[in-house]
Formats: sequence, structure tokens, C-alpha cells
Amino acid sequence: MIFDAGVRAVKRDVLKLLERKDKWYLGGGNRLLWTPPFPNYLDFPGAWDFVSYFDLRIEPGYTLSVINNGTPLDFSCADRLWNPAVLRSVFNSDGLELVEEKAVMKDDFLGSKFTLKNTSDRILELDTVLWTAQPCSDNESESDTEIASIIKNGIAFKKRLCKPRRRAYPAYVALVMEGLESYNISFSERTGNLPNFRLTPFYEKLSDRGLLKEVKSDGINREGLLYIGLHRRIRLEPGAHIQFSCGLAAAPTLEEASSISSKSLETDIAKASRDSWEEYFNTLPYFWIDEPFLQKYYYYRWFGLRLFTTSVEESYMHYPAVAEGLDYFRAFITYSAQCHILETRWAPSPEIAHGSLMNFIQNQREDGSFAGHIYINQLQENGFYHADWGRALLELQKNHPDPAFLKRIYEPMKKYLEYFENVRDREDSGLYDVVDQYETGQEYMSRYTSVDPMADRYGWINNIRLKGVDATVYIYNVKKMLAWIADSLGLKEESLHFQESAKKTKEAVLKLMWDSEEMLFSDVNPTNWKPTGIKAAVCFYPYMTDIVDESHLEGLKRHLLNPEEFWTEYPVPATSVDDTLFSPWAEWKSKRHNCPWNGRVWPMTNSHIADVLGLCARRFEDNLLKEKTVELILKFIRMMYYEGDLARPNCFEHYNPFNGKASTYRGVDDYQHSWVIDLLFRYLAGIELSQDSLIIDPFPFGIDFEIENLIIKGKELSVKFLNGVLQASYSGKTTRAGKGERLELII
Repeated sequence: MIFDAGVRAVKRDVLKLLERKDKWYLGGGNRLLWTPPFPNYLDFPGAWDFVSYFDLRIEPGYTLSVINNGTPLDFSCADRLWNPAVLRSVFNSDGLELVEEKAVMKDDFLGSKFTLKNTSDRILELDTVLWTAQPCSDNESESDTEIASIIKNGIAFKKRLCKPRRRAYPAYVALVMEGLESYNISFSERTGNLPNFRLTPFYEKLSDRGLLKEVKSDGINREGLLYIGLHRRIRLEPGAHIQFSCGLAAAPTLEEASSISSKSLETDIAKASRDSWEEYFNTLPYFWIDEPFLQKYYYYRWFGLRLFTTSVEESYMHYPAVAEGLDYFRAFITYSAQCHILETRWAPSPEIAHGSLMNFIQNQREDGSFAGHIYINQLQENGFYHADWGRALLELQKNHPDPAFLKRIYEPMKKYLEYFENVRDREDSGLYDVVDQYETGQEYMSRYTSVDPMADRYGWINNIRLKGVDATVYIYNVKKMLAWIADSLGLKEESLHFQESAKKTKEAVLKLMWDSEEMLFSDVNPTNWKPTGIKAAVCFYPYMTDIVDESHLEGLKRHLLNPEEFWTEYPVPATSVDDTLFSPWAEWKSKRHNCPWNGRVWPMTNSHIADVLGLCARRFEDNLLKEKTVELILKFIRMMYYEGDLARPNCFEHYNPFNGKASTYRGVDDYQHSWVIDLLFRYLAGIELSQDSLIIDPFPFGIDFEIENLIIKGKELSVKFLNGVLQASYSGKTTRAGKGERLELII
């Protein structure tokens, strides 16, 4: 990104801004993804590490071998450069340079554009073989491969994709190569499944006439590896080079896979991917921030959102939405959907924000609850997550009001609330049950063992009971949302009913969850109706609502801003530092866990707590809370860079509260389980939306910024904050404010 005098942006090149050498994730915003968390074969041409089709694995992908006079050449990787659109790798062998530009296209083609250059002083006669080795199995719980047909430029095969405890799902894969001359399909007993040409049948079956054009895909049983090879011969004069493309497509039908692969070979794969990503970034709100870490992270988060977007209507997935992350997180998950609504409401279209809820409504259970996970081939049968639908949807309506959408979701969300009234509050208390440690999305905490010492041993079996402060706040917000929707639809009696129900919950929270001596909200044990007293970050969630008043601020400051509890060097741990089971090392009872919430800093928690501070700062005009909002957001975003390196942003599941180091051992980067874009717009830029007005009152970051192409209620908003002077243009009208003043616009 190039700036005029460090202030005005004259050119936006987001791909260049995000460029780095240590990353490899590729996606086009649809079914296919290449994000192996622990890749073993980055230093080999092609994509041998598994390819994700939704959250299912096509494993391996493919590789390219180059053979000179029957001898496979061994390449070494000399350089690698990544941006969201293309991974460029340079490989060298004796007298030969191979440059690969790899990309995942938006129509589900994982392709490689190869440039092969003769760096020697002799003519080279080379054979190139694009190949894969796909597992076959008689066991219906394991992946299998069936040959479909020979197609233009390659071979298509059918995959049975399997995951434990899930139904198998079929997909067609087309492996193609530009300039194809010969092919071979051979069935083999298993051996090392490595990108090593010498292990393949092709090592012996390649002659000066190319590969044997034969198909041998059967044997005495189905156990083995199906080798699929595509061949072309290349002649290179000294100093000459040649370019060709190859790769694989995946789709639900043979016809679609064949069509995608054929069209993709006719394009410049690298250019098409760059054009697609540039088009995406250019449609987003332009946000120049005169602070390098915040600037880069703004666009980096938009990259992550598109990376994990799925945009097809297929099986249980009906609307465009964002998956939580890579590999097994590549599903629509209720707990993270609230984040995606808050983030993508700042996009020019509400399509993905709407889809983030509509997929769950489309698959709503009979009792009114939502499945915790929506996979392409199955709904999670026994899983559930609590989520703050109410607040997220009300915020979305401020950016993109849509009466038809509200009418569409009203009855399903009423049914959702009825589930909580009937199943999660059988005492009619106004407080709502958490029944296992997983459904809050926050497992391994003292919250649960305080009511059942065995809570950390149970699975998704609904074996505990805890009146959860987070679950209750979320349902309070659903009630407030339904009251607002009912009123907007002219349903006055229903609106009053939900208002009264919300009032009941508010009173119950204040009466039963608030400890006036400790000055802290906490969960309630329904066996004695007393607060558990466990200090967790969720105890601050009522501060995001109108449940609290000014009298509660002392408790917020006493606990949240205390370095001995939550205000660590990298705030905010999900469990207080003085908890008996606190661990900064991701250890629960002496063992490192994947997803512990007993002391790690989770971006999801930080997003909530930034809003706790920011919303209270605004509501109560509290300057200290404004300063702490700024401090938290700056530390939060700085934490999500490897060792403070501006070139290497990340977003892992959790971090150490004292040294800020990420859970890299999980291999789960770009985890879409928090909101950052929303925080930057609302606090750095100070944009506060209501149904009929827009206030711009930046928090004291002391950072210049400029916003363009931000669509609010169908009209463009531009904002400039330079040297403390604020200016905004909305719907063609420009308004200015003096230093230290805020702007208020009628919208």
C-alpha cells in the first residue's frame, strides 16, 4: 500500500500489503481449500498435502515429476512467496529451474502454473508427469476411489470421502494437465504414499513413447493405492522456457468437475486468482489507518473471512456463510456465526451476514434449537452452542435494514426462544442452563467443576446444570431483539410480551447473579441458587447490555482492570489469574490441552471484553474505560503477530496471557472465532449507529484514518480523521467538526 506523504492513500494493493514468505493457505471462497495445518511437502512441486473439500480430505493432492532420460530429477526449493491469491515457489535442479504459481480458483480448481526453464548449455528432452496416488478401500468407513472416466486433458475419478461418525460423502475429482500426451492408471498394494516418482508404477511404465495408455483399477480386493498419471514431453533449448498449467477440480458431479477443469486450463490461473482477490478487496470499505499493525490486520481479517467462505447451495448448506476455520473447523458453527455477522455487516452486502443465521434456521430442530455444527454431509446430532444472536442481528440491522429479513427470521427465532424457556429454564427463573462444558464453546474451566467435579470428563452428554451468565445474557438479547422486531412488524402485544420477559431476566440476573459484596456477576448453581463465585471473563458479559447501571462500574474496574485477575500483560485471560486451576501454558490439570479456557487469552473473549469496555465507556461517558478500550484493542491486535513481526499476522485459537505466544502447536491459524473489523469501525473510527442517526466519535487512539466506500443503509459514508480534525460525508452531504468534537448525522 502506497501513501502520499504518509497520509492519503493513492493506491491500494492489498495483495502486496499481505505478502510474506512463511504462509501457504489458499482458497477461492467456495468448496475447495488448500490449508494443511502441518504441511510436509511444501518443498515439492504441486500440492501433495491434503486438499479440503468442505471439511473432508482429498488426500493426497498431486505432484509434478520431471524425468530426464529415465531419471527423476530431485528439486530443491530455493524461494517461496505468498499472498492471498498465489503461492509462488522456485525449485532448482541441475540445469533446470521450475517456478510454480499455485492458486485455488473461486470455481473450485486447485491449479499450478508451471514455468520450466533450461538454465544449462545443453538441449534437454524431458518427460513431465502430473500424478496422484489415491487410497482405495472396501471398508465403508474409509475413503475410497473409483475411476469415472477419461476426460479432456485428464482423468476424473469419484471419491467416497469419510470422517469418523459421519456419513460418507461423494465427490468427483478431475486431474488435468495442459498439453496432455499420454496417461496411465495402475492399482497397487500400499507402499509409502509419498511424492517420490521412484515409488510409483510409472517409474517402470514410462518409456520414450510416454506412459502406457492403460487403465488397471481392479484387483483381487479394493485395498490399495490407485496411481493416476498424466504425461507430456518437453524439449528445451539452452535458455528457453515453457509454461503450462495443471491441477485438480472437485465438484458434486462428473460433468461439473470436468467442466471446471477444462475451463481453468484455458485461463492464466495465477492472474485469474489475483483478479478475483483484487476484485474482492476493492468492493470492501477502504480503511486507511496510520498505524501499520492495525492497517495490515484490517485487510488480513477480510482475507480470513473470504478464505473460509462457502458460497454454494448443497446438502445442508443453503446460504453463503463463513466456516470457523480450516480442516475439521470447516463447518458452519453457531458459536462463531455471531462473530461473522458482526464482521460482515460492514461489507457492502448483508448476504453473508444473513446466511450466517439462515443456514441454522433452514436446519432448525423440531424443539427450536440449532445444531452446533452444520457439515456438508451431516448435522451435528447432539451438539449445541450458545450464541449472542440478538445483539449481532440488531447491529446488522443498523447497517443494512431489511424488513423482509426480519419478518423471515421472526417466527424461527421465537421458536428458538421457546426452546430455552421450555428446556433450559424449567424453573421459570429467567436464567438459563448450561448442560455441558462444550456448549458454551469454553471447555476446561472451573465454571463447570464448581457444580460437578467430573464436568471435565463428560462429552456432549448434557450431564451438568449451571445457570450460565453468558447463556443468560445471550437469551436476554434474543428477547430484546424479538421485542424490537415485533414492534417493527406492528405486533404490539407480542412486543410487550418479550419486553416483560426481558425485564424478568434482567431482574433475575441482578438478584441472583450479582454478588454485591464481591461486586461481580457469576454463574448460579441451581441446586442452591447461589452464585458460584468463579471469576471468568464471561462474568463481564452483562456489561454489554442495559442490565447494568453506573453502580456496577466499580466492580468492572476492580476485577477486569486488576493485573492479579484479568489485566495481564496481554489481556484478557478467559479465567482469572487467581483461580486455583489457572494455567497460562494451556495446561488443564497438568496436561496441555487443545482448547483450554482456564487461563489462555482467546480472541473470542477479547472481542467480547473490548465491547464490554467500549459500550460502558460510551454509555456512562467514562474516560478511563475509553482509555482501557484503546489499550485492549491495541494489545489484542499486536498479540496476533508472530513475535511482534509486522510481516506475519495470525489468528490462532488462544495465546499466553504473559508473553503473548500463540497456540501454534494446534496448527489452526486464521481462526474465524472473534471480531476485529467491527471493533476498528466502532472504536478507532468511533462509528456508533442507531436506527436513525450516526454518531462519529473516535476513541482516543491518536491515530489518523480515512474511510471510503462504507455502505450504511444503502448510501456511502466517507470519514476522515486527520490531525484531530473530523470530517464525514454521507449521501452527498459533508459535515466537519473541530478538534475534540464529535459528529452526528441523520441517516
